Amino acid sequence: MVGEKVTLYRIENNGDLFILRAYLNGSALRLEGQDFSELAKKWYGDEEYEYYFSFDIKNTEKLKKIFNTDDILKALIIFFNNEMVNDKFEQLCKDNNITYEVIVI
Repeated sequence: MVGEKVTLYRIENNGDLFILRAYLNGSALRLEGQDFSELAKKWYGDEEYEYYFSFDIKNTEKLKKIFNTDDILKALIIFFNNEMVNDKFEQLCKDNNITYEVIVI
C-alpha cells in the first residue's frame, strides 16, 4: 500500500469542504488535510487551509499495534468512518504516547 492515498473523510457542510487523506511515505504514516471554508479565509486570508500529521516509523508501528493490524490505512478508514474525528484520533495518540509532527501550510 506504499504510495496509495486513502480518503478518511470528505465532508461538505454549508458550503465548506473538509478532507482528510492518509498514505505511507516509505513505512511512515502521513495524514494530509485540506479545509475549504469561510473560517479558514477569515483566519488565514485564503479559503484553503492545508495541514499534515507526520509520523515517524516508530510511531507508525505503535499505531499498528494499537489497531492490531499491519494495514494501518484500512484501520484508519474504519476508525474515521468518514467522520471528522480528528480530536478523537489526537486523543488516542496522546493516551498511547504516539507522537507526530504537525505541519501547516
